[in-house]
Amino acid sequence: MLKMRYHIVLLIVFLTFSLIDAQQTDRQMFDAGLSYYKQHQYQEAQKNFFLALKNFPNSGIQTAIKLMLAKSYYKIEEYSTASLVISDFILKYQKSKYLDDIYFLNGEINFRQADFSKAVEEWLWIIYNGNDDRLKNKTKDYIFRTMVIHMSDSQISDLSRRYSDNLYNGLLEVVNAQKLILAGDRSSAERRLERFIENYPYHLYSDIAKEILRGTKGATISSNSILVLKSGEEETRNISEAIAKGLYYAAYEISQRDEQKVLKIDTLTTQRDVLSTVKETMYELRERQPLAIIGPFSDEKNTALTLLSKYEMFPYISPLSSQNGLADLSQYAFQINPDAEIKGRFLANYAVKELNFNTFAILAPADPYGVSVAKGFEETIIENEREIVEKQWYYEGTQDFSRQLKAIRNKGFFISFRDSVQSIDSTLTIEEIQEQFQRYMTEILFKNEGNREIDSTQVPSTGIDVLFIITYPEYVPYMAPQYAFQNIETTLLGNEGWNNKELLMQQRVYLDGLIYISAGYYDPESWNYKAFQSRFRQRMQETPEIYHLLGYDIGKWLMSHYKPGINRRDFRDQLLQGGLYQGILENIQFGIKPRVNSELNIIRFYRGQLLKVK
Repeated sequence: MLKMRYHIVLLIVFLTFSLIDAQQTDRQMFDAGLSYYKQHQYQEAQKNFFLALKNFPNSGIQTAIKLMLAKSYYKIEEYSTASLVISDFILKYQKSKYLDDIYFLNGEINFRQADFSKAVEEWLWIIYNGNDDRLKNKTKDYIFRTMVIHMSDSQISDLSRRYSDNLYNGLLEVVNAQKLILAGDRSSAERRLERFIENYPYHLYSDIAKEILRGTKGATISSNSILVLKSGEEETRNISEAIAKGLYYAAYEISQRDEQKVLKIDTLTTQRDVLSTVKETMYELRERQPLAIIGPFSDEKNTALTLLSKYEMFPYISPLSSQNGLADLSQYAFQINPDAEIKGRFLANYAVKELNFNTFAILAPADPYGVSVAKGFEETIIENEREIVEKQWYYEGTQDFSRQLKAIRNKGFFISFRDSVQSIDSTLTIEEIQEQFQRYMTEILFKNEGNREIDSTQVPSTGIDVLFIITYPEYVPYMAPQYAFQNIETTLLGNEGWNNKELLMQQRVYLDGLIYISAGYYDPESWNYKAFQSRFRQRMQETPEIYHLLGYDIGKWLMSHYKPGINRRDFRDQLLQGGLYQGILENIQFGIKPRVNSELNIIRFYRGQLLKVK
């Protein structure tokens, strides 16, 4: 009876919602979806557009519904579904006024999927066939930036076989000139652009050619403003806002002592996609002409803006990126967060030179960051004639690390046995040692363990001096107890992914003695911090947190090298040649690599306290 009543309730609910849907017109459903879309509630928007399409298959606004449905799928990153809607649209509505928008969206999807040639082709359709001048102008910039930043010479050559008219050849001329500038051949590029403008003054890309020529003069621009690119994305908005506030406060403090040293702080809230960010930044470079730019957080945006700094010649400061090779792309790019390879090298040097360890194992994520940190660590260990005895990898989403940790545990048994027998007989080959080791494990080490498995955790594994675990905070609750369970007696080293005191306290029984690196560190009980906290609260009406401190340190560092009338090139040189800047949170100095901060902290987690060791 109860079960029947439950099904009746479900039926009533279903019929009620069906009636509500039926009572709504196609326009009402579309407007509701549009309202959700504008509020960035893309899942709800998609549902409304889908229902409108389903309930009103012959709607007079069907093309508008399908366009917004495809856009909603794009926003929630369901690219394959969005592509199906787009293909159906192109097949059925060749006369639609929204056809330009559909091709533009298709280009964005291909760009997101890293099919840059296909993206350019979709956007070229708009240039050749479109009727929306506003969208044509936007697309023109997208095509140029994509070809310069993301397409290789061979990809451009393949595309050129399908286009041979003056419009495309002119585009190619400007693209090749820009690539010459990026390669360092500025004079050849300038001659090429001047010739192009003289011969084709009204070409679609002549205005971009003129912009590039103006950009070659960018190094001589003088200014007293810094442009901070803030994030418009919900997940990083608060971080960028805090960095900007830290910069504002640094400018305020400087103004109280010396108004001549003050740099004005301007901000620009960037969009999610890379091309919009580049375009908006280009506009700000023309209109405000800032002395330097502080970038956003995503790796894609940092890469694009670093390349932009190279040919527009302005100092570009990346506050958080640890990408390897980012600063190599431009002599105007600075990384405040040491890159992944430097982090690995720094910790390895500490373990070898300060702690005097000899045998090392690594557990790392198989992603670009993990590979780079592990590479820097391993190379430094080998350069110092020490030994990496085991290296294990894990993948995104891993929660069970038992396989990797068991392999490291077993290698610890082997290393301990190997070192013992070699001290007695150094002539033994590795094959002979391995053969004896198998007998030792089964016949001696676990002889009194009954039928326990060879890797019984009752016996500690002691042969490895250091286990270096590279991780992210979300893995710590899984990794810490599993590490402790394997009974590996070693010194545990970590990357900055362990730098979360709340997580460490939750796992303190497993992690006491952990040593890890951190780019930023401050003692909340220090007089220096408490004095700053009081001043900041009084002026900014909030308590400073870690990203406020980062913004403050970057601002003080920039302003310490600023002089009225200084141009971008000289400001770049001042930033590069300056010595150690000691901040409240972070120290800044460029040592190991040009324009990449090499200053890090060694932190030890001991009896529930974080202690700065170095």
